Amino acid sequence: MRLGSVRQLDCSGCLEALPINGWCSSCQHGLVAGLVIPSLEFHQILDAHGHDVEIDTLQCGMCLIVAPEDEFCTRCRNGFAAGQLYFSELTWSLALGVHDGSGGDCPGCKLVVGEVGQCQSCATLWVGSVRFVSKEAASRAAQQYRRLVEALIRLDCCDECAIAGFFGARCRTCHRDPIPDPFN
Repeated sequence: MRLGSVRQLDCSGCLEALPINGWCSSCQHGLVAGLVIPSLEFHQILDAHGHDVEIDTLQCGMCLIVAPEDEFCTRCRNGFAAGQLYFSELTWSLALGVHDGSGGDCPGCKLVVGEVGQCQSCATLWVGSVRFVSKEAASRAAQQYRRLVEALIRLDCCDECAIAGFFGARCRTCHRDPIPDPFN
């Protein structure tokens, strides 16, 4: 599933929404790492942005340990990056990269942006519209991105299946299993 880069978007609302994983009210869809999220409910539940947090107010002992290190708490399923709290591994892993839907000045990057891959020219790692320096961070984000792509495929048939499946639950409507994590 290839989704357009900023240069392919002609809507000012989409251009504004892309770097912040926001919602375009003109087109009535959200964008997360360049993927179009057609459901407002699903986009809101993804909550694909960080939240200010005072680390000393956290209740979880593991969160207190991982927050200063910009890591992910496997117990609470919260991630931390640059003083922000993220409520899913997807949004946390994307926060470890840099949103750049244009692909920058590199011609090779312009071919890869919007997909999961590595630029053949400069070796930049891409997960959708997010670029990474760290292979580990890119790999983690790519797994979550693929899970989101699978959820969007399910969204065409069943809203609940997409949402429940992405967040690790069985769909009560169509009874499909959760989307595996990690998803390969």
